[in-house]
Amino acid sequence: MLLTQPAKATEPVEEELVYEIRYLYGAINAKVATGTFVLRPDVWEGQDVYTADIYIKVKPLFRLFLLPEYDVTGHFTRPGMNPLHYFCPSGRGWGECRYTEGEKGVHYWRQFDKMPEPEHFYYPNDGRTMELMSLLYFARKYEFVQGEAVPVKMLLAGKIYNGNITLVGEDSERYPGHVAQELHLEIIGRGLMENGSGNLFVVWRDASATHPVLGMYVPLGKKGTMLVNNCL
Repeated sequence: MLLTQPAKATEPVEEELVYEIRYLYGAINAKVATGTFVLRPDVWEGQDVYTADIYIKVKPLFRLFLLPEYDVTGHFTRPGMNPLHYFCPSGRGWGECRYTEGEKGVHYWRQFDKMPEPEHFYYPNDGRTMELMSLLYFARKYEFVQGEAVPVKMLLAGKIYNGNITLVGEDSERYPGHVAQELHLEIIGRGLMENGSGNLFVVWRDASATHPVLGMYVPLGKKGTMLVNNCL
């Protein structure tokens, strides 16, 4: 896995980042939820790791369409920030992923309410195949060359979708006091949303040493845009 990656950004020691999640559609600009990203040194299954938690709390009005809360937990090597484990419960079931070496090194399994047994999926671990949470941390730590696409594979609902991450450029105005590096994660096939939309995922990371994520932007086809901004 390490051979596929150039020198990495400086690793954070511990952090808590809070984000505002908005839905944009025409004249509509509505706050949908608040997201909190927590990263901390930890011990998991006897080894030193980073534990990453994402908590999303949905505003009451949008609970008619979404779950009230979403929680995702991941474990990463310390040092290195390579993915080890991912777990995401939901109102209908759960999904889990473990990363080890070898041809079946990416093991994803999930179970929904009406499934008598979990579904299992296995893929080779090439250091570039991972679920979205791990892809975000990969995009955060990787030292990109502007304009050069880095191929990745996104694991979504048990299937693999090819994609590329490209450093497009820098913006010193979008987030005052910060130089933001704009990354494009483009997914080939289907997008991030349940309806298949969201093929382009734009991430702005700080140009500083640890590259914290400043914001994200996902066009949802003809159904608007999801915008995520760090509450600086």
